[in-house]
Amino acid sequence: MLALLLTLTLAVQDSGAFVARLGTDTLSLERYTRTGSQLRGEYVIRTPRTVHRIYTADLNPDGTIRRAELVTHNIGGGPGPLETKLTIEFVGDTSVWTFPRGDSTVTQKVAAPRGTFPFQFYLFGLMEQMGRWARAAATDSLRFTALYSTQGTSGGFIKKLGGDTLLFMFDQGQLAGVGPFTFALDRQGRLTWLTGKGSTLQIEVQRVASVPMAQAGPMFANRPLGQLSPRDTARATMSGAEVWVDYSRPQKRGRVIFGDVVPWNAVWRTGANAATQLSTSADLVIGGATVPAGKYTLWTLPTPSGWKLIINKQTGQWGTEYSAAQDLVRVDARLETLAAPVEQMLIAFEPGTLTVSWDKTKVSVPVSRK
Repeated sequence: MLALLLTLTLAVQDSGAFVARLGTDTLSLERYTRTGSQLRGEYVIRTPRTVHRIYTADLNPDGTIRRAELVTHNIGGGPGPLETKLTIEFVGDTSVWTFPRGDSTVTQKVAAPRGTFPFQFYLFGLMEQMGRWARAAATDSLRFTALYSTQGTSGGFIKKLGGDTLLFMFDQGQLAGVGPFTFALDRQGRLTWLTGKGSTLQIEVQRVASVPMAQAGPMFANRPLGQLSPRDTARATMSGAEVWVDYSRPQKRGRVIFGDVVPWNAVWRTGANAATQLSTSADLVIGGATVPAGKYTLWTLPTPSGWKLIINKQTGQWGTEYSAAQDLVRVDARLETLAAPVEQMLIAFEPGTLTVSWDKTKVSVPVSRK
């Protein structure tokens, strides 16, 4: 009888806590409580600034969400109001958003198929809920629709990988290319771990017994991490030709980079987030190959024995959207081991050379105007 009562209690109410890290940095602390009809939680997140958020999701019987609320507290002292509140109600095939704009409150309707989930980065109670919903399905792969903003829905899938493990990925819409995230649910449907290794968000999440939420705000308020991989541009003038590379700059954060964060023998975006962009106003010679004036994306293929630099004709895509069929050229790069590690990845133009440096690795390719 006692075992039955404990089982019924878990079915009615559950709770948990998560710690999300990126290398040696703690990104967020979260705790939540779930009943049969509602998911409620709070978390402190340090990127780009430190905020405290309280979230509430009213659940449908099938595990989807009929109403969501997100209250954000500006505890880091940055510009903007001290508190904002966003609500989304799902009515038929429509989502109704209510949110602040200046000194007023705006209501906006956005088309959303039945069963659409609201989505928020670094909110793992919600990820757990989506995983529970997918695992209850009879199929091994289930598509979902999600809303991140009023710009419209994004599509993705959750795939069962065997055992307790699932894979989560966006492949359509505004969030296309976000993921993959691999995570596990235990028998009670609780997320036990999540990894973003191989994705844009290379986070590691662990379920813990509790988190010091009362202390998290004061502890992290004045310690924001900023943009995790800020965008930067390397520029050069080569015999009158204007050349630039636009890219995102991830940091080492105590991690093993090449062979782990960046796997061997796989094409790498050579940065983070959106694909790294290369532009030249005149024809160039890069690594002995002709590159006509225009815009391209720049990729690399790291291997333990050597690297290749790849110039690709596709532009404007996310950094996970690489098509070998669009390659213009692949050239060999010179490899150098540095005495001291470079904390934040750097692309630079040195005299007659394009270089990529991160951790203790530096690769270079000769560049000149044709």
